[in-house]
Amino acid sequence: MCYACGDANERGLHMRFRREGGRTVCDYTPCEFAQGFPGRMHGGIVTTLIDEAMGWAVYHASAWAATARLSVRFRRPVGLDAPLRIEAWVTRDRGRLIELRADVRDAAGAVLAEGDGVFMRLDERLARDLTGLAALAGRDDAPPVDG
Repeated sequence: MCYACGDANERGLHMRFRREGGRTVCDYTPCEFAQGFPGRMHGGIVTTLIDEAMGWAVYHASAWAATARLSVRFRRPVGLDAPLRIEAWVTRDRGRLIELRADVRDAAGAVLAEGDGVFMRLDERLARDLTGLAALAGRDDAPPVDG
């Protein structure tokens, strides 16, 4: 039911992620319901795209973590009429905290928005529960849990 990436959420964004080298990537087609100003994506939705991409970058780095801090810079309006590319990557793993960067680009490669974030690793019990849920969903790439 995740708003950003869940299949079961009919009102969600239905984002799909993959690895490309050291980056987590989502090619995304904007939806009309994401509008803020006419023809423009709402800033909160743009922030969600960045936050979710960072979350998947953490997952692809074999960790369970949640957003502790997120800063977004809007550089250009994000239209609703053309595909977007969202990329995120880990810049520093400090143990309990993981630092990340992400950007949203248009089809020509222009940066529309960019973000910096810090994610905090989840406690072992919750991480174990999430690994179990990932397995139930048929994922075989869930971050391992020590202990």
